[in-house]
Amino acid sequence: MLLPYAPWLCWLIPIIGTAVTPLVGAIRRKFSSYLAVLSIGMSALFSLSMIPDIYLGTAQLDLTIPWISNSIIQVGVCIDPLSVLMVSVITCIGFLVTIFSVAYMQKEPSLTRFWFLIQLFIGGYVVIVMADNLLFMFIGWEIVGICCTGLAAFWYKDPKKAHIGLKTFLVLHIADVLLLASILIIYTYSGTLNITELSQNNNWMGELSRAGLLFITALMFFGGAVGKAAQFPLQEWLPDALAASPSCFNALTECLAGPFLMARVLPIFHEASLMGYSGMVNFFIVMTFVGALTAIISALIAMVQVNIFKALSYSISSVIGYMMAAFGLAGLMTDMSWGYLAGTFLLMVDAFVSALLFLTAAYISYAVGSDNLHHMGGFKSRIAHRSFEVGALALAGIPPLSGFWCTNWIQTVAWDFAAEAGIKGQFMLMISGYVIFALLIIGAGITAFYGLRMMGLVFKKGSKSEEKMVKKIPSLMRISLVATLAITIFLDFLALLLIPSFNKFFLSILGTPTFSNIADVLMYIVPSISTVLTCVAVAVGGYPAYQLYVAGRVNPVKLIEEHRFLGKVYVFLWKRCYIDAFYHKVADGTIAFSNIVHRRLELSIDSLNYAVASFFRKSSKFVYTYLELNIDASNYGVAGLFRRLSSLMYKYPELRGIDALNYFLARFVTSFARRFRKTHTGVLSYNMLTAFVGAIILIILLLLFGGIIP
Repeated sequence: MLLPYAPWLCWLIPIIGTAVTPLVGAIRRKFSSYLAVLSIGMSALFSLSMIPDIYLGTAQLDLTIPWISNSIIQVGVCIDPLSVLMVSVITCIGFLVTIFSVAYMQKEPSLTRFWFLIQLFIGGYVVIVMADNLLFMFIGWEIVGICCTGLAAFWYKDPKKAHIGLKTFLVLHIADVLLLASILIIYTYSGTLNITELSQNNNWMGELSRAGLLFITALMFFGGAVGKAAQFPLQEWLPDALAASPSCFNALTECLAGPFLMARVLPIFHEASLMGYSGMVNFFIVMTFVGALTAIISALIAMVQVNIFKALSYSISSVIGYMMAAFGLAGLMTDMSWGYLAGTFLLMVDAFVSALLFLTAAYISYAVGSDNLHHMGGFKSRIAHRSFEVGALALAGIPPLSGFWCTNWIQTVAWDFAAEAGIKGQFMLMISGYVIFALLIIGAGITAFYGLRMMGLVFKKGSKSEEKMVKKIPSLMRISLVATLAITIFLDFLALLLIPSFNKFFLSILGTPTFSNIADVLMYIVPSISTVLTCVAVAVGGYPAYQLYVAGRVNPVKLIEEHRFLGKVYVFLWKRCYIDAFYHKVADGTIAFSNIVHRRLELSIDSLNYAVASFFRKSSKFVYTYLELNIDASNYGVAGLFRRLSSLMYKYPELRGIDALNYFLARFVTSFARRFRKTHTGVLSYNMLTAFVGAIILIILLLLFGGIIP
């Protein structure tokens, strides 16, 4: 490693940069940009420095420092192939995005807030990847979610974008609650949250299985990943969030935290499946089908999108579906290495392919002043066109680019799983394997269609008037895009050659090599039926897209108008399969139900309370009028004494004591609330800054006084 503390510095430096950014930005706006480039660049440098030790097998795998003695709260890092690969991908893409954003956001009034969120986002993302325990990982998980919300509502003065920020927050936290619940259940039965300890001692899984909670716990854990990874049915937050947030941010692909999380715990859950614990086979079946269905549904919706960022959002959701399917298949097979390698390799390659597509989209939209695919045809730029070609063709699965090898690899794993289940006599699993295989093949054809459609719309010729409206592109944006293109080309065209080295990199996790050389890779993928069907699917999906949008021989608008069925399909997909509309109906129904409860139940309870109070008031008045006054009139002895005593008690202890205290407390609380209300401006950035300051104070208190807790 470059330094012994590289695993710590790669996430501490962006976090420190986040804390310093408001002070630096107050001195001069540009300084906050320089600080972001410096902090994220250093984080990338320290991340890359860990690769040689992992490749040579000399890295220390677990470094943990207790935060509070005799407590589960710990700050530790896990150094293994998966974490080092992912942190290198995150920080390198983050560094390229930062350079791009320096020019892209230079005229933004809220520049300091942007850099605050970006550095905090990358710091939290790296915490997810490097954390050696589930609680520390969840802290990073929440940081990333908050930053996604802040960036989705970055231009919060626009009510629509503020609403999208709220939608992002709610959907992500539905998934986060599931993840947190599963973490707490795991700790209850295992007594630890350390990932290494959980994998070494699987007794807790046996106890969970006997209690009938293993399937539910694993499913809730997966639910957390489903939300962050924008998988069905929680994928609808992503296209709105990325269309509303600053375009340059979108290349950071926060959704990859979802498949990373499942890759992290896959060996643990796979061990439970091998031991025959009840529910694990069903869990992996659910995981695989969710991934395969997401791959198709998101790809179908991407076919009709006109906003380039929404189309790319559904694209990344679909590709992550392939990753989830690969990890699910790995859990179902006796040897998990085939699916595990396929999913993680696609995770690495697609991170750069998606980053290239999003940066190119931001580059073009910056120039033409629009996110609409139909408005981008008049833009001429060799760099932008080459970048989009490389990304779109890889996405479409055109051989021999990376997309073809990755999707074909995962489809081959699905076919092998079905064959393995058939040999074992597991008929239902065999049928499930063939269904998953078919879904993935169909998904490849749909992906080829929308990939070529996007490329055709971006490259179509525009009018000369449109060309004159193009903005001048800053050099930093061009440099960043060229660097991203160079890395992606390397991964894209040499994917087949990189697979054996990638396999060697993961030997400490897999134990035995799956592919020793390129010949092994070719012998596994090329002769399979998947290769033939993938080529057919790509041709079937790509040919009509080429005719409609690249060659322009058929007008898609007239085609839809002439065929009623196609028109209905188009409307169905344009409405996003009515999934988003369904969620709005649920929200509206919840509000309507709460209003009914308020009117029918709460107001009825209030009326009952008022009726009871009125009854007692009238009863006391009656008693006072007809009983107490008569006693006063007839008896001035003991009754008179009690009357005068009660009068004194009412005058002094009650009025001047208890009542006076109550009114004083009421005035004090009202006055305090009136003043405290001024701090609640409703401005998201102020609220986030307050929460961040509070977190810093809490951390300082824990560090100073945590050690004295017995």
